[in-house]
Amino acid sequence: MDINQIKLDNKFKLVEASAGTGKSFTLAHLVLRNVLEKKIKPDEILLLSFTKNTCSELRDKILLRFQDLKLYLQNHNESKIDNTLKDWYLKFKEKEKSKKKIISEIDNFVNEIYKLQVTTFHAFCNNIIDEYSIEIGLTQDPYIENNIDNLYKDVIDNLWIDDFLNLNHELISAVNKKKISSRFGSRINKSFFVEILKNIDQENICKFQINNKYKIIDLNNYFNEFFYLNWNEFCVEWNKKGKELFLQLIELGKLIKESGGKSQIYAAKPRNDKFNQIICWIEEINKRLNSKNVIDFIYDISKDDLLSKYFYIENISKEINKHNLKLDFTKFNLLQDKIYKIKEGFYTEFVRIFTQLAYIKLIELKKSFSIFNFNDLIKTVENTFLDSEISNSNTLSKIQKRFKCVLVDEFQDTDITQWNLIKKFFNTKNHFLLCVGDPKQAIYKFRGGDIETYLDARSNAIEVFSLTDNYRSSKKLIDVLNKLYKNGLKQSKLNYSKLTSRINENINPEFKFKDVFEIVEFSKKETDIEDLVTHYIVNFILNNKEIDINKIAILTLNNSQCLDFKKKLNQFNLPCKIQNKQNIFDTEASSLLFLFIECLLNPRSLKNITLLATSKFIEIKLEDLLDHGISNNLEILINKCITWSQELREKGFLNIVNELLINYKSSSIIQDSDLNSNLFQLSEIVEIELMNNDFNLNKVFNWYKNQLDHILRICTGEDFLTKDYNLQNGINLSTIHSSKGLEFEIVLCPYLSIISNKSNKIKGPIWKSNIDRNIYINISNNYAKVEKFKLIEEEDLFKESERLIYVALTRSKYKLIVFNDLEDTNNILNNDLLNNLENINIYKSTFEVRIEKEKIKEIFSKFQTNRLNNNLWKIDNVNKKISNVFNSDQFISYSSYSSWIRKDKNIDAVINQYKDYEDNISIIKDSNFKNSKNYPNYFSYPNPLSEFPKGTIAGTCLHKIIERFEFRNDNNQELIDLIIEELNFHQIDTSLAFKVKDAILRIINISLGRELQNKKLVDIPNEYLIKELKYDLTLSYEGRNINSNDISKCFFLDQEYEFGEEYANKINDLQIMNKGFHSGCIDCVFPVGNKLEDSKWWVIDWKSNLISGSDNSDCLPRNYNYENMRDEMIKHHYPLQSHLYLLALHRLLKWRLKNYQPHKHLGGYIYLFLKGLPDFELFEKSNSKDISPGVFISNAPLKRINYLDNLF
Repeated sequence: MDINQIKLDNKFKLVEASAGTGKSFTLAHLVLRNVLEKKIKPDEILLLSFTKNTCSELRDKILLRFQDLKLYLQNHNESKIDNTLKDWYLKFKEKEKSKKKIISEIDNFVNEIYKLQVTTFHAFCNNIIDEYSIEIGLTQDPYIENNIDNLYKDVIDNLWIDDFLNLNHELISAVNKKKISSRFGSRINKSFFVEILKNIDQENICKFQINNKYKIIDLNNYFNEFFYLNWNEFCVEWNKKGKELFLQLIELGKLIKESGGKSQIYAAKPRNDKFNQIICWIEEINKRLNSKNVIDFIYDISKDDLLSKYFYIENISKEINKHNLKLDFTKFNLLQDKIYKIKEGFYTEFVRIFTQLAYIKLIELKKSFSIFNFNDLIKTVENTFLDSEISNSNTLSKIQKRFKCVLVDEFQDTDITQWNLIKKFFNTKNHFLLCVGDPKQAIYKFRGGDIETYLDARSNAIEVFSLTDNYRSSKKLIDVLNKLYKNGLKQSKLNYSKLTSRINENINPEFKFKDVFEIVEFSKKETDIEDLVTHYIVNFILNNKEIDINKIAILTLNNSQCLDFKKKLNQFNLPCKIQNKQNIFDTEASSLLFLFIECLLNPRSLKNITLLATSKFIEIKLEDLLDHGISNNLEILINKCITWSQELREKGFLNIVNELLINYKSSSIIQDSDLNSNLFQLSEIVEIELMNNDFNLNKVFNWYKNQLDHILRICTGEDFLTKDYNLQNGINLSTIHSSKGLEFEIVLCPYLSIISNKSNKIKGPIWKSNIDRNIYINISNNYAKVEKFKLIEEEDLFKESERLIYVALTRSKYKLIVFNDLEDTNNILNNDLLNNLENINIYKSTFEVRIEKEKIKEIFSKFQTNRLNNNLWKIDNVNKKISNVFNSDQFISYSSYSSWIRKDKNIDAVINQYKDYEDNISIIKDSNFKNSKNYPNYFSYPNPLSEFPKGTIAGTCLHKIIERFEFRNDNNQELIDLIIEELNFHQIDTSLAFKVKDAILRIINISLGRELQNKKLVDIPNEYLIKELKYDLTLSYEGRNINSNDISKCFFLDQEYEFGEEYANKINDLQIMNKGFHSGCIDCVFPVGNKLEDSKWWVIDWKSNLISGSDNSDCLPRNYNYENMRDEMIKHHYPLQSHLYLLALHRLLKWRLKNYQPHKHLGGYIYLFLKGLPDFELFEKSNSKDISPGVFISNAPLKRINYLDNLF
């Protein structure tokens, strides 16, 4: 449409601006028209946007609009302007023929443009409060601070001391033991309440209703009465309906069986009368319970048991849905409600009350100190002008008279309160009110954006205009987008207006692609998506050598995916830059700089100095440290850190960090522009903090440590987001959210096909009602009363995901590549978009995934980076290089098993080729298993960890999950939550969570063989499992150093055991010659036996080694037979490791176990190859007498252990 056709009369108008149609252009042009046509002054114009950056950009575009017109009027024949401005002027000059007068009016506007209010909504409300504080009723000037995390923490700390710790100790114990599934963690603790308080306080749509009665009640009595009442009501209802429910569940078991399904919970013929079991349980409780002591029984009654696992609706619903059955349980709603109230209702009530107390205290504190966050600004204005019964007509009139033209940008991100205030102030006969937005780009629900508000406003607009001319994408690409969205956005029920491309078709020849839209099909079971995208880019760059890589963008769903791509691209030496704005203290640079500060503070801490030496700052290889002697290598670095700490006040922190970078010329930092610029930004922040604290490094260290904790952090907000210095070119990596408003010549979208109605699963304890706009607290995720909130929120997020796809697909100017997973086509991309293409096959990509070696060399040389661009730091007087001469001074050192095996000259090639866990990859010849005895078919089924990434981070993640998981916890949801938490922390794709869960279940349920009485890890009580057992062994004593030859002699003993003389010779290859201590950590230790005092103790170690066949890279149990595992053990010196573990265990038992006898109590070692374990159920059914693939077991060779005990 022609925006010159928009009348400037005082009526509410709405402009819908699809992506790339010139939203900012429209707003700037309308400002110009209002100024020149209606003679409106700069201080009579209000333009509301949603970030400081967009406000700044809009102000610049408005200024440019006036300047363009002025240049055109001054140089009519020479200056070119766009048709919109030209057409407007040709019509306008009929009224105002004097160019000189128009130029004068432009000059007046430009001279007073500082009076133009282009501001965020929060800042607008802040201005109202500042100017009308007396009328509003504020007694003192507000302190505006959006980062009040410390205040939330203080409130909860005080509440814990004043209220929680004064509760009955049994109640405290029950709360501490309770495990929940929530978005704020699995425990009801202080950090849990801090997050609740923060979310409620910063919520801008729904309200939390305050109930002051909880301030005056006796909490112990209240909880006692609450639980006693609910217990009695449950007992009554159970006697009425319990038997009938049990019979209905038997019927459920029958239906599951008849449908061919299998349930681990519900059987057609239960072994026990579960109804009577509950009756007996109730009678047993009631014998001991009375109205005074009910709190003593809270945990016993509310813990997971038969009632919750068998009779509770949560598991019933899961089984009905799982087997797609029709069975009505609504008649038991009242009984289910009573079960809920004794199982979860008490804890929900506890959380509700403590949230009330915390929120009341927070409001009191904020009021007493007049602290306002951004939402408080809006709430205060809302309370004054919308909710107050007192008339504020005089103040309202003053605000209304100030402005005549009001424009609202990004209107789709407005919430109901903001819109109600805009209407109240400016939807009058005296105001030109116009809002610009695109509901198809409403993707900020998590920040308070509310599309329903937009749609409601749209229905009330006097006029609605649609911008359909696109100034971003080529004609060919727009044609594809028009086809994709010809039916609109189905889930969101939004129409799509067909667009027309208006960009100049005489573009650079490198952007005239034959295929402007490509669909790359793949199977996630067979292909790693990050590898596939990287290979596509490599091929694309090599086939389009004239393309500037700055023009390419990869759009992801989250930051961790950006980091994944950064690693993949770096493997091909491809430079890249992450566009997403994240808190600077959440970056890799932050942890690096923290380590450096720690070394300046404690330069003689060997652990930290060693970490610094091997970090990206310096990159001294661990093997080099060992080659030259740890003490000699690190002494120089220690002395440097001492010198730097002494020079801190004189040189400044920024200079010292720059000196560190120049001295060591780290290739990791040279090749990573993001890391370099983040280090600079952080160093500036630390420099300021040091100056503010008189260069007290200890104070700054503690302050910095708090910034690494999300709860304690005070450095938040826009000022602490990563800055885009862009010191070198690179492929753009961005989340879709961050890409909104941006455009790129070539865009790749790898993850759109994983967006489906299963993508968003909502958890409590905060539930928001779209009906009454209230916040409700409930720890249950399945309680009937929160189910409707949950379903609505999940549906809203699903609709938003559809709009997120739209944003991604509309970022490209000339070429768009979408990756489509063929394993799961039941999603928005396939169902609602790609199906609209008449002949989809013409868009399917045919690129060759495989990259030839010559091409890899070419891409490496093309982007070779040899030096660090240090223009950013601008430091002159720094040392140019550091001496490589090492002194012979000696001091105590620590070494690990992993540092020893790097000395094995026979495996250097492997170690240099891969890093850490990636070096544990073996490709075996087919004959290794084809000629062995026959194995069952299921040994050829891939292990669930086949798709799990390799490398140090992945291995650490698996170890952490196993370490944290309680093997006897049969709550699968808790396990999934734990896995997702660790995957997120280690930045690994969370879609692998269920695969990891299956792998964990194999680990704990596989039989460990006859030597261990066919026990499984799940059989071992949690209290008998010792995980992550650390130990130290001396390597020198009274001047005598232990060397590899000394250790090797132990393997000449006990020749009847595994790894004898042949392995002893391999030990000599390690060339161990250390002083100090050997440090290690055993994954797990546990006893096996009928009585603890008679049990044998075993060491177990988790190994994520990949042993694959030459024809198949999957983790197949058949590859993990005895011979292959034995070879793997020798290859990585696990025999040495296992014997050191047994020595540590031997000494522990000798110290802690009364009447310890090695032959009776020292069991042996087990190496569990996680990726080689078969399906445990199939293995159990086979009744095999052999040890399972993936399990390598040996008894303790006592003569060897005694020898090592004397040696160390």
